[in-house]
This record gives sequence, C-alpha cells and structure tokens, in this order.
Amino acid sequence: MPLITEYVNEVKRLIDSIPFKLSTKVNIDNRGEVALYLKGEIVFSDQNELHFKEYCVAIPVLRKLAYSYHYQDKNKKMIFRFDNAEHHLEVESYPYHKHIKGAVVPSHEITLKEVIKNIIEMQS
Repeated sequence: MPLITEYVNEVKRLIDSIPFKLSTKVNIDNRGEVALYLKGEIVFSDQNELHFKEYCVAIPVLRKLAYSYHYQDKNKKMIFRFDNAEHHLEVESYPYHKHIKGAVVPSHEITLKEVIKNIIEMQS
C-alpha cells in the first residue's frame, strides 16, 4: 500500500477510536501519493475543539514538513497549540514549539496521536 494511503488510513482509525467525540471533519488532499495535505476538526463531548493541519511528502519516505494542532475550548479560547512554523527562533527546540497560557515553550516534533492522547488524559 502506498505510504500516503497507509498514513491516511491510520489517521482515520485514530480519529474513529476517540471515545468522546461529538463530530469530526477531515479534508484529505492526496496529491498523487507524493504529497498530502490534511486538515481537520474534532469536536469533543465537552465542546472543546481540536483543529489540525499537516503537510507531508512521501519521497522516499513519509515526512511531515509542516503541522499545527490547535486545541481550544468551547468559547474559542486557545488551550494549547503545537506547531513547527519557523517564527520562534529563540525557542531551543526551534522550529518545534508549543503555545500555552500566553507563552511559547520548547517542544518536539509531535504527532496527531500524541496530541489526542494528551487531550484524552486532560479529559480524564
């Protein structure tokens, strides 16, 4: 199975496994099994929302070039956002960082799976 199709199926299974979601919306732009743009939204039972974007290429292996995982409460106030936008040169983990409580802190290259796990742990 092509790498991008395999990854898309993995993301679908991950989202399907979330125990307390109200709704999901995922747009998949598979550009010929060479590049992938994923954009989605997950609304949880507490009405908090996760908005995510990933841009990946599959030459010769699957690599995530850009991502953003933005988690906000039902009033649209940011709880946290992980991304790798190249705008915080001062962060020691540049370009990987996390926005939380008005601060930008170091992070690592995080995955959608890790973000969803963090949200589930916060809900427990």
